[in-house]
Amino acid sequence: MKEILIKPNSTIQETLVKLQNTSLKCLIVVNKNNNLLGTINDGDIRRAILKNAKLNFKISKYFRKKCYFIKNSKLSKINTNEKLRKLKINLIPIVDQNKKVIDYIADNKSETKFSKKINKKIETIIMAGGLGSRLKPYTNILPKPLLPFRNKTIIENVINKFTAFGLNKFIISLNYKNILIKSFFKELSPNFKVSFLEESKPLGTAGVLYKLKNKNKKYIVSNCDVILDIDYSDLIEFHEKEKFDITIVTSLQRDRIPYGVCKVKEKRLQNIIEKPEKNYLANTGLYLVNSKIFKLINKDETMSFVDLINKAAIKKMSIGVYPIPNYAWIDLGQSIDFIRK
Repeated sequence: MKEILIKPNSTIQETLVKLQNTSLKCLIVVNKNNNLLGTINDGDIRRAILKNAKLNFKISKYFRKKCYFIKNSKLSKINTNEKLRKLKINLIPIVDQNKKVIDYIADNKSETKFSKKINKKIETIIMAGGLGSRLKPYTNILPKPLLPFRNKTIIENVINKFTAFGLNKFIISLNYKNILIKSFFKELSPNFKVSFLEESKPLGTAGVLYKLKNKNKKYIVSNCDVILDIDYSDLIEFHEKEKFDITIVTSLQRDRIPYGVCKVKEKRLQNIIEKPEKNYLANTGLYLVNSKIFKLINKDETMSFVDLINKAAIKKMSIGVYPIPNYAWIDLGQSIDFIRK
């Protein structure tokens, strides 16, 4: 019970950590006497971050003051599963006559079935055609997707995060050591569908997607070296509800300088800022896109995905940002990070 209770003076950082430790993705906000004040979920935190909230901000202004709850005396008279489904929530606080939280009702089963039904429409593209230069000398022998990580290959770890949400159709772009990767999947005989997009020459992280420009579909596009611990169903719902052409998954990062920083104007000190820090949203290398954006790519054109996004922005296409906490992102593209993980 204690693991899903949080005080309103908790910071966004503390809330993110607590949310990560519960599968419910929702916390009950209470005062010092455990009286119900409201609820807060990962979507509330995401909206706060997009409004430039910092990690050390208190959640007091971001949690939902109005939330559905049930008094313990009336619990037997209410169909809680029906309420969860009808209100589209996954947690209901149970309170006593003094509104003190004494229990909760939660059920993720109906949401999971609903999510997988939606997700069957989405295909996932894994960009695996790069040289893996940042992971040399390892990639002199094996292509980056086939390097070992947690007793499996990197690409298996990536794929497993998607299949957990019913995403079972994969398109893998290939160039460097493509025969090895194709042979690996042939021998693996996976229980998911795999097809390949082959480049005759390196075309960056977006160039090969020209071949999918007329498909009229939605695709998740992922680098082959990023592992995200997120709810892909929520990402898809976010993208579709906001009607974005591109949704960029970003990670909340904090850059802190451990010294006092001098602000100077015309050789004179204005003031000293002690240990300043800055929050920013880093591109994780995972996107949800509508295939019409691939029409911005010319045949055999070398283009990075960032260049494609910038081109889409110039064309006034709708581009959204989906923030996640930094601990939900593993980037295996850096040699030092790969060794540490």
